[in-house]
Amino acid sequence: MKVTVNKMELSIFEGAKVKDAVRMYYARRGERLPVPMPVVRDAFGHEAGADGTLLPDMTLCIDDS
Repeated sequence: MKVTVNKMELSIFEGAKVKDAVRMYYARRGERLPVPMPVVRDAFGHEAGADGTLLPDMTLCIDDS
């Protein structure tokens, strides 16, 4: 399935969680996942929990501040 994180389209496995998409995003950038994990928001600005379920074509935004 495809999801978008900070405008980067990713192909990820069915059943993946938000944390899996964020981990993949940082890996594609050649970086490690920050600890603690940054806040992640959906396309509507709602905070998405790390264990939240991903849906096909979902858009996420990582707060890097």
